Amino acid sequence: MPEGKTYRILLCLLALSGQVTVDAQNGTPLPTGDQPATQAKAAGQADTSYSFLVAGHAYGAHAGENTGLHPALLNRLDAGTDSLAAFIVLTGDIVNYSTPGSWQQVETELANYPFPAYYVMGNHDSNETGQQVFMDKYGSTWYSFRQQHDLFIVLNSTEADRSISPAQLEFLETQIRQAGDSVRRIFIFFHEILWNSHEKYTGVRSNSRSRYASIVPYANYWEEVHPLLAGDPVRQYVVIGGDMGGNPDAMAAFHDRWGNVTLLASGMGEVTDENYLLVRVKGEGEVEFELVPLRDGVDLYPVEYYSVPPAPDTIEGPGEVTPGSTGVAYSVPEVFNATSYAWELPEGLTGYSISGSIFADVDPGFTEGIISVKAERDGFGAGPPAIKSVKAATTSVGTGYAGGNPGTVQFHGEEGAFAIRVNGLTGEEIHIRIFDSLGRVVRSERRRMEGNSFEWRIPEKELPEGMILIFLSTGSGQFSGKYMK
Repeated sequence: MPEGKTYRILLCLLALSGQVTVDAQNGTPLPTGDQPATQAKAAGQADTSYSFLVAGHAYGAHAGENTGLHPALLNRLDAGTDSLAAFIVLTGDIVNYSTPGSWQQVETELANYPFPAYYVMGNHDSNETGQQVFMDKYGSTWYSFRQQHDLFIVLNSTEADRSISPAQLEFLETQIRQAGDSVRRIFIFFHEILWNSHEKYTGVRSNSRSRYASIVPYANYWEEVHPLLAGDPVRQYVVIGGDMGGNPDAMAAFHDRWGNVTLLASGMGEVTDENYLLVRVKGEGEVEFELVPLRDGVDLYPVEYYSVPPAPDTIEGPGEVTPGSTGVAYSVPEVFNATSYAWELPEGLTGYSISGSIFADVDPGFTEGIISVKAERDGFGAGPPAIKSVKAATTSVGTGYAGGNPGTVQFHGEEGAFAIRVNGLTGEEIHIRIFDSLGRVVRSERRRMEGNSFEWRIPEKELPEGMILIFLSTGSGQFSGKYMK
């Protein structure tokens, strides 16, 4: 998918403006029998579509002169594009300096919009002043509320540094247990990217205090939080963090799926692709996520691109190679969000590439080994590898014989064209691949030898300048050649 494109899903949504009741009493969920009447009404409402917004690191840049929210966020909200949202959740670092004046400025700014705001405690917010703001608004620094058949749980990852405290774990477990059949989805919010303590995310560049090396000594997400969610597989969970986009080298968003749990994060402040998250809840249907850029002229990928890449599909190329041969081609299909690839060749094979293709030279003494390749995305690291076993075999390279069947392959340029001629391989399927000097696939085609000979002519104008490499594979052997245009 080309860079610089916008993939925005346009929907006609009916936003619910009904009352949302906060259930917090010093951090403890209210007993079932004492739920307010408005809460019971919300749980019994018919499903309609609604949307809400999520803004991470909402004060913006560390060196910003604003007292309250990030000016770019306010400008985008002022545009009114998402004014029908039911509410906005500010996922921590709401203010740069937690002073009475900063919090009053935030309240004044939010009063201009037609939706309520829910606060999540971040490390910049967490002092005596910030804690009092939360107590005054919600009765606790962690709380829950409902919207239709969905439960929203706000946790405080600063109470126990970059983790969820024992009291909050008990609160979370109770909320899940008491949710009942009427709750279809549960959204959970905290500031730091606690799941980055998993080794899968060692390469994820969130804000500095949420990166793997900084958070792995503290976070208890995988040990104590995630098991509560995975242990309730009939319900969908969406876990959202906000410590992104606030360092110059940070990524502005994150997405991953673990069974019934979706992990998301977005943020703003010091990156070009700063954004807020628009969440569309379609009644009984799916939940959709869209990143909304704060800067004019910036287009963002779908949120799924902001993730550690999956493993490439099967490595294509010969499983048997001729010792002493050169330019043996291997490739994998494109991984949708990869920006580069990392190949590893066994001892006896040499080659280098950061693309989805590689050409290997085979040492005369090669016997066998494993080829592996990982897809990489800048800012997210490398995913799991695809692997292929290779071993030495007696095959021909260039003109000659393959697998005992007499056959010749000729590569050469003619006036205005490049020609590939194959003789003596009647009935075999031939896979022809042409690569440029950087290892990128230029042409790939399969042909079957109906007669005793075959010729494929390619106009020179369709080939790139410089060295091109040709690789043919058949049922009886592999052939390679080079041609300089």
